[in-house]
Amino acid sequence: MSCVAVAVAGLWTSPDAPRAIDAPALGNPVLLERWLAALDDETRLALCKEKRLATQVLLDTPVGILERHRDGHGNDWCRVVVPSQRSSLDERGYPGWIPAAQLVEAEGCPADAESVVVMAPIAWLQGLPQERSLKLSFLTRLKLAEPVPEVADRRASRVWVETSLGRGWLPRDSVQLPGEGLPATAATLETLGRRFDGLRYLWAGNSSFGYDCSGLVHSLFAAIGMRLPRDAHDQVETGLPVAPDERRGGDLLFFEKPDDAGRLVVDHVALYLGDDRMLHAPTNNARIECRRLSGSRYETQLCAVRRFLDPGDPGTAIPAGTVPAGT
Repeated sequence: MSCVAVAVAGLWTSPDAPRAIDAPALGNPVLLERWLAALDDETRLALCKEKRLATQVLLDTPVGILERHRDGHGNDWCRVVVPSQRSSLDERGYPGWIPAAQLVEAEGCPADAESVVVMAPIAWLQGLPQERSLKLSFLTRLKLAEPVPEVADRRASRVWVETSLGRGWLPRDSVQLPGEGLPATAATLETLGRRFDGLRYLWAGNSSFGYDCSGLVHSLFAAIGMRLPRDAHDQVETGLPVAPDERRGGDLLFFEKPDDAGRLVVDHVALYLGDDRMLHAPTNNARIECRRLSGSRYETQLCAVRRFLDPGDPGTAIPAGTVPAGT
């Protein structure tokens, strides 16, 4: 099985998509924060306008390799699909290209039933071989290495994990253990989402170093056990259709604008918090925010509302995709 072997790997649209400025994001270890710091407004916008980056994938996420390619600079690439990120682009998972150096053949890729999940916005994986440490994103899933002892002070305890990089540990208060879980409620989604207020938008971002609009809601719902599709135009095709004036906290709001050909397309999604508030990653070079829907340009662009939380059974999630739009 192939797994991602860096904290956050970019899934690129082709081996030729990265630019010279993207080099820090292509190695192992990945220098993600150095890359983000070097991007200015123009080079960030180009990731979107020129459709260079497709999505991001976290440490130890399983991927399926479809083919291998060596680019003109002698760098090896793999075309992969990511089963944990559903997409209409490929029924096997989100497709794209990852540098071969950021993948590894390993048995450490965790199954959901045995996953330790990072629930803090950021967590440090420590105690790796050669005394390495690694800064991990929210929702990174790793394999539990040994039972966690019961201690009075949870903050002082460690959780040992097996990863594709070797054995290491995470602070107990930064993770969710197998068998634990958060209630599938609007309050949970809001609590998790508000921790990313002010985080700068990143096109195709799917980590807590930077999210795009659909990456943010994809991650928040994954944290309560729901695997939504990765992109907004696919997310709107799932869930329970709801009349816009009947929206409630925990629903997703979808917005449309004309594309280059003048056709209206869904191009944005936000988490509705109730009381006319929505949380979203608004646009390139902006930051995640909570704002009022009324009186905004988003109010005129609202085209659909989808519900994934069961109103008849609070705390229960409606399985994504079981109630397709239009039924």
